[in-house]
Amino acid sequence: TTAGGTATTASGPGDFGTLKAVCGPGDAKGATDPGVTDTSINVATMADPGFVGLPGLDQEMFDAADAFVGWCNAAGGILGRKIVLHKRDSALTQVAAKMIEACDAPDFMLVGNGEALDATGVQQRLSCKLPEIAGYDVSAAAGTAALSVDPIPTPDNMSSLGGAWRALAKFDPSVLPKYGLINSNQQSVKDSGNRDKAAAQAVGFTVANYQEAPTTIDNYRPFVENLHSAGVQVLGIQSSPGQDAGYFKSMADVGYFPKYALLNGNNYDPSLISLSGSSLSGFTGGVLISTYVVPFELASQYPATQKYINLLNQYVGGAKPKSLGVNSMSAWLLWAQSAKACGSTLTRACVMSKAAATKNWTGGGLHAPVRSEERRVGKECRSRW
Repeated sequence: TTAGGTATTASGPGDFGTLKAVCGPGDAKGATDPGVTDTSINVATMADPGFVGLPGLDQEMFDAADAFVGWCNAAGGILGRKIVLHKRDSALTQVAAKMIEACDAPDFMLVGNGEALDATGVQQRLSCKLPEIAGYDVSAAAGTAALSVDPIPTPDNMSSLGGAWRALAKFDPSVLPKYGLINSNQQSVKDSGNRDKAAAQAVGFTVANYQEAPTTIDNYRPFVENLHSAGVQVLGIQSSPGQDAGYFKSMADVGYFPKYALLNGNNYDPSLISLSGSSLSGFTGGVLISTYVVPFELASQYPATQKYINLLNQYVGGAKPKSLGVNSMSAWLLWAQSAKACGSTLTRACVMSKAAATKNWTGGGLHAPVRSEERRVGKECRSRW
């Protein structure tokens, strides 16, 4: 490829960006592990779109799974074996129950999954030795668990916003004393917010206001009034685009906005714009989002990103591209490449070994390269990226 990622060779039906023949025909055979037959591989993914408090939460994980599996099977599957997809809706509070369901099926693996309250399902997943190549982890418990590979990491010992905090501190030191964070009161999500807070403090920000919010919010105004009273000028929110928009609209009602909002990559989502509307213009410094994925606005220059968008159009009725959808697609591609390498010796252990050995992973050009490292947890070795 060129430096910009433009493909210089013809693309085959099973190619994805810089990845060649990820999916295609073949003669792999054998009921080699739970969920695998001569002709099929039963694979599950998990997300929370059924949560009544935020309907459609992380639907993009399921959309990416539908797009990938539709495309891969049309190209010939994994060396001829077709993927049978099971979408297990954990609806925020049903993670443990859905893990048990996946264990009982049995599913060969979990792929491209992401659950906001993922800590609540770790014990069940490990009890049946169900591996995952996850779209994302949130909690420290899930982030350090065995039998898991993250193609795109959510580090459990640092903030993914560290670089953004350093850049903002240098660009506008006037806001250093006035940092505020609306964290979650759910431990899985709170872990991530606490890492962001520690990173902000490490580069010189002072916490002027800290609040914890429930998963369902009826009235955003009290949170905004607290920010206003503290004079917060740079705001972090540990939430989803739907809730962020609720805070922003309440700020417009109150007549107060921080100068900046600095948000995690899951907010690189067109719904943040559509739901927030004109309230976004209240942030004079901007609503800033730290992300590792190729911007969708540049898709014409990056074949892998354009492929992701095209597959959503083809298999999911034009679903919008979203950052967490890229996470999921990257996980599916790493899984498929690793499963293909295992051939007729397709086992959970083989796939996890191949995935863990992959270096400088970009999902075929979907995102910045990520290096792997090994982490020992208890008696088991877990791969981090």
